[in-house]
Amino acid sequence: MFYDELTPVSVTYPLPAGGWNNGVYTERKPYFKEISWKETSEFFTITNDGLKLTSLNWTETESTGFGVYCYAEGLGFKKNTGLKDGKWTVRFKNPTDSELKVSCFANNILKLNAFAVPAKSEAEAEFTLCSVEDDTLLQFFIPSDAKLKEEAKAGFFEITDIAYEEIPLKAPKAKPTVFLASDSTVQSYEKFYYPQTGWGQVLYRFFNGGKDTPEIQSPDLCYPQNHIYETPLFNIENRSIGARSSRSFINEGKWDRLLALSAPGDYCFIQWGHNDATAVRPNRFVSTADFGFWLKKYIRSCRARKVTLVLVTPIARRNCDDHEGNFIASFGKYRDAMVKVAEEENVPCIDLCNLTVDYLNSIGSEESKLIYLWAAAGAYPEGAYADGVHDNTHLQEYGATMFAKLVAEAILASDRPELAPLKPAITTDFKIDKPAPVANPAPADSTKPSGFALQELHIADGVANFLLIWNDVEGAVSYTVYRKGSVDFQFFPLKTVTAEEKKSAAVLPFTIPASDVYQVYVAAKFADGSEGAESRIIEFRA
Repeated sequence: MFYDELTPVSVTYPLPAGGWNNGVYTERKPYFKEISWKETSEFFTITNDGLKLTSLNWTETESTGFGVYCYAEGLGFKKNTGLKDGKWTVRFKNPTDSELKVSCFANNILKLNAFAVPAKSEAEAEFTLCSVEDDTLLQFFIPSDAKLKEEAKAGFFEITDIAYEEIPLKAPKAKPTVFLASDSTVQSYEKFYYPQTGWGQVLYRFFNGGKDTPEIQSPDLCYPQNHIYETPLFNIENRSIGARSSRSFINEGKWDRLLALSAPGDYCFIQWGHNDATAVRPNRFVSTADFGFWLKKYIRSCRARKVTLVLVTPIARRNCDDHEGNFIASFGKYRDAMVKVAEEENVPCIDLCNLTVDYLNSIGSEESKLIYLWAAAGAYPEGAYADGVHDNTHLQEYGATMFAKLVAEAILASDRPELAPLKPAITTDFKIDKPAPVANPAPADSTKPSGFALQELHIADGVANFLLIWNDVEGAVSYTVYRKGSVDFQFFPLKTVTAEEKKSAAVLPFTIPASDVYQVYVAAKFADGSEGAESRIIEFRA
């Protein structure tokens, strides 16, 4: 039978989540046990034409609401595929009188999401996986709404065939692609968020003699932030997206999609560290001890596909106000870990962390406001930052261009032979106009959060995910975000964020049911229990 070529693996989560300990959350750990098709198992029964499978599925959310974990117990199918691209074809059988929905994790990436199998019939599903592991593990399950393991009910379904076909290595492209994979400091932004700009959004200028080129949204509609910039010798595809880390970019399948578009001769620059360091966001947190483990997944998977990987250490934050006017490496331990991995694995590394620190110290505290996302109220009245913004993490266009120039100059100065083909394409001697100094009038009400803005609204599966940003209010112990739907007569609390959580991240993620028009605002709370003035109200359709 088809399953003889696959190793059965029992996947269970026998212990509860470790929970929060010293500021770090530990989710449930899977227990994998290879078994034999001849064994008796609670998860499968061999039938005349295949397998009858049993699964449990539930989704746990930790206490802050930011860490969401989907768990599935059942039978896993393991195959030694190597670090290859492969197409999987699965045939499901539904002998019941009702439609079945079946999902599938492939190496923890959700590849089938509630695939429909009609009643009294069979249905065939296909998906590709660009494996970053030597072994591929498929796990099929019936999705449920259970929030606790104790609430999960067994789901039953049948599989009559699983086929794997290796996808041959692609031929090199006529014009190679330079991929960028990172977070919001590199991401491309829509005009509404101007002047916010990631350095990946303007890197093309140094491949195009300083000239502009149209931004083309990638035809791969995995997420709207990925943009392509065509230059004479290379296409630059910026697939960076905010609030991601080296871990979550892989687990969400975004790295898998990038690999599927890559070909021998392409390049990929990855910058991680900003969100990896955010322990209060458990789905994306990566300790410095584990950082190298995740980076090596990128390195090995690129090598297997003959793509040149370039590690980029995380840019500095504008932290001079806390260090007597001097800038320091904001993510120094992640920078050190990345440099160490680059040396161990013999891959190119651009130390953008130290390059940006040195550059910022050369221009000083006040001029650094031209680098980061600082704008006075009214400076950009038609956009997200009409209320003004003081953001010491993200960049505005001038700063993004200067940081992209540091990347381009580092490529030109490198003696790594892998980077030599990029050098003829790069020009850095064109003029970059410096904007006027930032005006910073004091707010009329010091208790009112300024710079309140919404970013990256994304709607999927009936849920709206978005990011909110606002400036810190002196003396605040927490902040409450309020929301009001189209049928509500008043505002209701959406989420409370502590001052510590707010300081730990430049932007904060939120979710809300889709299919409505919402208004949101934020207000600061103080130690005496009082609440400050309301921020401006943002209205959006989700």
